[in-house]
Amino acid sequence: MMFLHRGSARRLAVVDAYQFPSSVRQRFAFVHEGISPQDTRKVEDATRQWFRLAARHPKAKLSMPSVAVDAMWHEMVLHTREYQEFCDQAIGHFLHHQPESAMSVEAAAANRVKNLQATFRLAQEDEGCEGHVLPLLFRVDRETGVRGGRRYLADCGGRGQCFDVADALCLTHLTGLGKAPRGNWKGPSGPMAEGGGGGGGCAGCGGGGG
Repeated sequence: MMFLHRGSARRLAVVDAYQFPSSVRQRFAFVHEGISPQDTRKVEDATRQWFRLAARHPKAKLSMPSVAVDAMWHEMVLHTREYQEFCDQAIGHFLHHQPESAMSVEAAAANRVKNLQATFRLAQEDEGCEGHVLPLLFRVDRETGVRGGRRYLADCGGRGQCFDVADALCLTHLTGLGKAPRGNWKGPSGPMAEGGGGGGGCAGCGGGGG
């Protein structure tokens, strides 16, 4: 079990206990017409995971992987005073919501690769996920069916190559393909798993960008 500094534990408790204002929830539901109350709660849970990463790793460069969570975060930021108070208690500083379009070319490129991979690793750590399981933050768009949502594969199954999967980003091969196996290897014989089996698993803005 991860050792938590007393200050970190206190910040995480603030995040886990946070109740989204009704105005934030209503605005999110209005913008994303047709999303169910159950799916809205799932987006809230994924948003809390995003803030847990920021609370645990205040100096980390994170990349926002979810359209739904990014939208919920945006609605929170519009409530400036309440958001400032939440950030002070949960993170210790104001967490800026910076769109990727406002970044430099180099920063945007890092946000889509290096920062995204780091966010994936930390989100797995947050849930205690192992292997090729997608944490909630990376599967919430697909599970809620949010318009324009992003879809990920923890691992496409390729070795020395990345198998092209329509509308999905393989997180294993963000920074390279690795070494190809010896012999006449033709890839996995069965269907490739998405997120370790869909909705199961463990119970781009970024840290300012994505």
